[in-house]
Amino acid sequence: MADRDRHREATALAVVHDFIAAWNANDMDRVLALLDENVRYHNMPVAPLDGRRAVAEYLASKGGFDWINWRLLAIAVDGDRVLTERVDDFSIGGVEVSLPIMGTFEIQDGRIRAWRDYFDMDTYRRQLGKPAH
Repeated sequence: MADRDRHREATALAVVHDFIAAWNANDMDRVLALLDENVRYHNMPVAPLDGRRAVAEYLASKGGFDWINWRLLAIAVDGDRVLTERVDDFSIGGVEVSLPIMGTFEIQDGRIRAWRDYFDMDTYRRQLGKPAH
C-alpha cells in the first residue's frame, strides 16, 4: 500500500473517531462541523437527509439528548470508507435507548460526505415506548 493510501485511510479513521468523540461529548456543533455541507445522512429504515442543514434540523427536532455514549465494538477502513459496529446508548427526554448499529462513513476532504446507519427500527421504537409498527 502506498504512503498516500495509508494517509488517506488514517485520515478517514481519525475523522470517524473525532465524530464519535463529538457525539459522546454531546457537542452537536462539533458533530455538524465534521459533516460535509452536502452530506447525505441515511438512517436506513427512513428517508435520507441531504445537506448539513437538513441534518441539523433533524437533530434539533429531537429536542436534544440528555447524554450520549456511542460504544465502538469494531471499526474497519477501506480507502475513504469507514465501517463501524457500535451500540449507541443515549437518553432523550429522560428515556434511555441502547441501539445496536452498523454504520458506514464516506470521507471526503476531511469531512463526512455520506453517513449510513443500519439498525432495527422496532428495537428503537420499543425502547421509546412507541408502537412497533
